[in-house]
Amino acid sequence: MKGRFGVWLTYVRVSGRLFSWLFIKRGSASFSMKQIETDEVRHLVPARSFAEKCLDAAEALYARGYALEDARLLAVYSHTKRNPYLSMLYASALEHGFAPVFFGDTSQLSTIPAGLSVLVHFHWIHRIFDKCVDAQSANKAVDQFLAEGARQKDLGRALVWTLHNVTAHQSKFPQEELRLRADFAALVDHIHIMNPDTAALCAPHYALDTTKLFHVPHPSYHGVYADYVSAAQARLTLGLQPNDKLFLLFGALGAYKGVRSFLAQLDALQKQMDGQAKFIIAGSKADRSFMEDLYALTAGRIDVQLHEGHIGDHTVQTYFRAADVAVCAHLSGLNSGVAATALTFGCPTVIATRMAGCIEGADSCLFTFDAEKPETIIGACVAALKASGQAHGRQKLEKWALEMAPAKLSTRFFTSLVDRL
Repeated sequence: MKGRFGVWLTYVRVSGRLFSWLFIKRGSASFSMKQIETDEVRHLVPARSFAEKCLDAAEALYARGYALEDARLLAVYSHTKRNPYLSMLYASALEHGFAPVFFGDTSQLSTIPAGLSVLVHFHWIHRIFDKCVDAQSANKAVDQFLAEGARQKDLGRALVWTLHNVTAHQSKFPQEELRLRADFAALVDHIHIMNPDTAALCAPHYALDTTKLFHVPHPSYHGVYADYVSAAQARLTLGLQPNDKLFLLFGALGAYKGVRSFLAQLDALQKQMDGQAKFIIAGSKADRSFMEDLYALTAGRIDVQLHEGHIGDHTVQTYFRAADVAVCAHLSGLNSGVAATALTFGCPTVIATRMAGCIEGADSCLFTFDAEKPETIIGACVAALKASGQAHGRQKLEKWALEMAPAKLSTRFFTSLVDRL
């Protein structure tokens, strides 16, 4: 059937089944262009509709030898662009008969061509509130989101949810978000957790049906970030002296990171370090009020460096190779990509006990503190520093990073998911 803008919808037979296909006329003005910008390259590519991307995915699976009935489209709800976690999680998708296709608006799901086997995988569902201006619009967004989820189930599409946080780090509409999470947890078919304590940590806020849960921990970042700078060069780049003991707080700046609580312990920690401790806080800026607090807390301190702004992938290595200890000072949360990054670079890591479960197999290099007693972070930092530089510790972490590499954890994820379908 011919449509507007040079688009044709036709049907072809693949593996004995009728299959819908879109053909786009490649005339000089038949398709639009969009600009793609990365850290280093700007280029133009043809704009592709979500429906076209779905068909591209199906073709990729067919090319790998999957019959239509065995190929699964994984429609992925996510708005993130800089976080590499999704690329890591889906690293082995095609090898297991899944092809991820990303969407940012649930209305796009209605455009998926007929004849495809589809699962819908959700991440960071609080993003439905991005355009909401008040509680009324937030509740409307929740109702629409849940209704679309129910419609997908009516179409026979399984719903999968990776639970990254109890609630959003800086929730715009806390009550509405709790309703969203409670009702969505009841609606979905499968819930992927990275921290085995997730159900207990969520319980004060909403219930999770434990029969829906499957556990695949956070992967290491082996092979994700550049890693060719030596520790000595990294420390020189950051202006550190050979005897300085560097504690690194890394990642997007925000109140949820526990930075203010950690800064309140600096003087006590310096006493334990004979004044040789240095602290670098590095990451993209948060809201103005938090940043003003941070400026005030670090003003006049020669032992603290504040590095504001996005850290490029090739610069991540400089911070972690220079660090003696990485500090994940969060007082709440479920998982930590920063901890996994630090451990991948061989850096002993301080983390709240409640979050440590998201890391599997690196217990000897994780040093925990009680989030209910922020002062306990001092002892954890001292213990982590003692472990820093020990050759056997680095060797353990090198082995851990390989065993927990993205492709291997991706295989675990898809194997676990297939077992549940």
